[in-house]
Amino acid sequence: MTNKILSFVRTLKLLLRSAIELFEKILDVFVNRPAHLLRLPREKSFSLQENCYGKAELKKHPGRSGFYLLENNLDAFLARYELIEHSEKTLDLQYYYFHGDTSGRLISRALIEAADRNVRVRILLDDIETLGADESVSTLNAHPGIEIRLFNPFFFRGLLRYIEFITDLSRVGRRMHNKAIIADNCQAIIGGRNIGDNYFSANPEFFFVDIDLLSMGPIVKKISASFDEYWNSRWAVPVENLYPVPDKKTASKKLKRYLQRYVQSVKQVDFEQALKQSSLQINKGLAGLTYIWSDAKLFYDAPTKIDSDNEAEKKYLKTDLREIVSSARHSVTLISPYFVPGTQGLKWLLEMRKNGIEICVYTNSLAATDVVAVHSGYARYRSQLLAAGVSLYELKPSAYVMGRNRLKVLRPGSRSSLHAKTVIIDNERVFIGSPNLDPRSSNLNTEMGLLVNNKVLARQVLDLFSGDMTRKNSYHLMLEGQHKNSAAGVGASASVAKSRIVWSSEEGEGERQYYSDPQAGFWRKLSVIVYRLLPVEAFL
Repeated sequence: MTNKILSFVRTLKLLLRSAIELFEKILDVFVNRPAHLLRLPREKSFSLQENCYGKAELKKHPGRSGFYLLENNLDAFLARYELIEHSEKTLDLQYYYFHGDTSGRLISRALIEAADRNVRVRILLDDIETLGADESVSTLNAHPGIEIRLFNPFFFRGLLRYIEFITDLSRVGRRMHNKAIIADNCQAIIGGRNIGDNYFSANPEFFFVDIDLLSMGPIVKKISASFDEYWNSRWAVPVENLYPVPDKKTASKKLKRYLQRYVQSVKQVDFEQALKQSSLQINKGLAGLTYIWSDAKLFYDAPTKIDSDNEAEKKYLKTDLREIVSSARHSVTLISPYFVPGTQGLKWLLEMRKNGIEICVYTNSLAATDVVAVHSGYARYRSQLLAAGVSLYELKPSAYVMGRNRLKVLRPGSRSSLHAKTVIIDNERVFIGSPNLDPRSSNLNTEMGLLVNNKVLARQVLDLFSGDMTRKNSYHLMLEGQHKNSAAGVGASASVAKSRIVWSSEEGEGERQYYSDPQAGFWRKLSVIVYRLLPVEAFL
């Protein structure tokens, strides 16, 4: 009997060892060598011949590109919607987030209608925010004329994807943060906005302060080429290789009926009514816009930035952006919702101050930020920046609509948060795109942006922030003892750098000062303290 028991135990151990080895092999194939490396079939496709909505304007400005600043959230939604409505041949969308909320569903319905007009629709989404949306994505992908690919996808769908964060963080921690929509290879919108209610003031409780550039002309061909590079990369996996494929005819009919009912149900909501009062709607849409014509250059990370094995071979957008900023002769304005310069970035900014360059930074206050962890990475550098004479402004969480074409907020008491990513150099050149000024955008995520050499556009962006954000919309930070209208400057003493930070705010008819992060609350302040103790700055 004893021998039988021992034999059974040995057999059980052998089976268990075999099962563990099999599981390790499965993990090696499907996690460490994820879907995009399995050489699954994927057809290549490229941008079609341009078919320009606005050819007459292009002929007046040969060789130059036209730009219109979309600083108003409602205009930003309508511009995208109108590009889709007027498209005739092709639509390419590349986004980090594409939410299934009111604005996302309205955009989805417009894309289906475009596909029904025989417009080829290609949608490239990062896979980080698709948790729980597999059925919706596969159903939209099933519609004739629409093809969706997921960038750097998780092999495990659903909650099991969190296993990959543990086993394959070096890959899944790197995401595609690019944001672009291109219509007929002729007009494009790139900037900071994703697709979702918070970006278009459709959420009455919360909205992002953001900007995009509507572009037309030669620059759009380069944006299209960058999309093709991502679309045809091994990291872009067709949805049908990841999800069960639904019956196309049934799925298409079901989706159409659902979206039609949904669109009818939102006819009377505040967002629908607000859109009717937007400046773009009043000025007869895109056809009524006055473009700024200028030279411009597109910068973007190659999709291979996701591959952590080839670090030495890569040239990141951060290198280009640093060269652009370093070329400043007298002033630099940095606008980013998440501002984490890091030790090297701090050293670089302080060196620029020593060379007499004026530096102004606009970012979120602790009360306004939607990512408290990132604020902890910024907070540790504030005193040194202020001591060197860098001007710091932090957006308040109060909802106040910015821009030339202001509209009332949809509900009193709603919150706002900065989401724009832009750099202004010497008040003459402006960079607008997707990268935040933090380690994640610099080293982990892929990004894109446009540098436009035009004083008028640079002034528009500068006025938007220097006007709205330095008055009632933001806190002006100083070190205690610094004069409000002067900087500590080069050679500020160590005692000044150790002074308390003062947040100055225009409130009512007067000015109020705070000596800790205003309106942030106990838990947010405690969270910052905890995060500062953790070695997480490289991932912020």
